[in-house]
Amino acid sequence: PVYWVEVLDVGHQKWQPVDPVVLHTFWKPKAFEPPITDKENCLSYVVAFEADGTARDVTRRYAKAYTAKTRRLRVENALEDGGHWWRKVMNLYRPKRHTDLDQIEDTELAGVEAREPMPRNVQDFKDHPVFALERHLRRHEVLVPGATPSGTVATGSRGPLEKIFRRKDVRIAKSADKWYRLGREVKPNEIPVKWLPKRARPKNSRYEEEDAHVEDEVVGTPLYTEDQTELYEPPPVRNGRVPKNKFGNIEVYVPHMVPRGAVHIVHEHATRAALILGVDYAPALTGFEFKGRQGTAVLHGIIVASEFDEAIRDVINGLVDVQQELEDERKRLVALRMWRKLLMGLRIRERIWSGV
Repeated sequence: PVYWVEVLDVGHQKWQPVDPVVLHTFWKPKAFEPPITDKENCLSYVVAFEADGTARDVTRRYAKAYTAKTRRLRVENALEDGGHWWRKVMNLYRPKRHTDLDQIEDTELAGVEAREPMPRNVQDFKDHPVFALERHLRRHEVLVPGATPSGTVATGSRGPLEKIFRRKDVRIAKSADKWYRLGREVKPNEIPVKWLPKRARPKNSRYEEEDAHVEDEVVGTPLYTEDQTELYEPPPVRNGRVPKNKFGNIEVYVPHMVPRGAVHIVHEHATRAALILGVDYAPALTGFEFKGRQGTAVLHGIIVASEFDEAIRDVINGLVDVQQELEDERKRLVALRMWRKLLMGLRIRERIWSGV
């Protein structure tokens, strides 16, 4: 069935399904999921509506393997929280007051999901939120050292047993360059937890020079976990001089990458103000913007010594005032030209009507 009725069991404070038309079942929620062989019907979303128009998602009550199978049939995106859009939709139908019965039902549904047994085949372990197989780890995922298996699964009728690990033992690993763009640097003498093979590039590729500092020519890219990194501390400002890279700017991907003794000033007139005062500054490189296959550095504001902060902001305010005066003067000239055109038209009209 596509529609059925839920009846409240007052004694147990629990909603029970009733279907006397199709399945002829009572109090059997697991009987409502269609078999896998049914290609025209699958249980992916079950929404229970109240008489007052409110509703809630009760899919976990009826799905036999919600985490392993049903969750993969739902519309989700590639983000970490793929079901955010669905919760946003269901919030429109949420009751204004959360009753004791609603809390009991939330506890029941959470318990059903927590008591779901471990999958029995290899395919159900892919993207499982609780368990993981080493074969299903992504390029930038690794197991923590000394991870304890939670069990084994057969890879086939005659295949060897494969160890099952907890998803909490999986860590995200990144290259040293990607950690640097997050404001972290790899600790000295750290051994990479994984090596990514170098991706094949076509001959005369425009990426060869860009990736030369990221990927090793022989073994690939070394990856490190967050535990192998520490917060990056840039060189401090000395004698009012801001440290710069070989391109003449300073990389500020996160706020704590601003050097000690410096400030980040974001304004369209900041560079001009620094040039007027003659102080040392460095454009702040905050990221890259990719259009097609070409990346462009994004410069957002400037970095100057903190002792020049007040002076530069005063100059910026002065430049803003001058710009406003020029804009007002331009508007005044435009208005005068329009008035002149109107008066000249009135004079011509007066001469024509006077017959002179």
